[in-house]
Amino acid sequence: MNYRIEAKSNRRIRIRLRSSALTKDEADILKYAFSAMPGVTKVTVYMATGGCAIEYTCPVDEILERLDRFRFENVDMLAREEDLRISASEMKTRKLDQQLKRKLRLRILVETVADIALPMPVQIGYHVWQMITLRNL
Repeated sequence: MNYRIEAKSNRRIRIRLRSSALTKDEADILKYAFSAMPGVTKVTVYMATGGCAIEYTCPVDEILERLDRFRFENVDMLAREEDLRISASEMKTRKLDQQLKRKLRLRILVETVADIALPMPVQIGYHVWQMITLRNL
């Protein structure tokens, strides 16, 4: 991967990728690929600037070697190589992106209007139909 080291301290390294910004998918891939590495304690990705900060307890050479080998195109190989799972604590701290927030707000608004405006028998039928089809899972 093309990168340059912006700052390096005893237990933290900050890099800048050659691309100016990262997409959400690329940021997730980068974060979880290095979070799964033994000896890495925290990974922070800066999408807007294309940067990444890695806090570690292992030798820095291992991280630099991994950075040199890392390619976004080889994500399938990386996923098979290591078991990348999201922990419960990570799910609690993960933020929603703006598009998902808009979808959730709209969905809540539609459900609220349906519950207020529709008569009770129709509401019950609507909610039973939702439960039977489970279309929103």
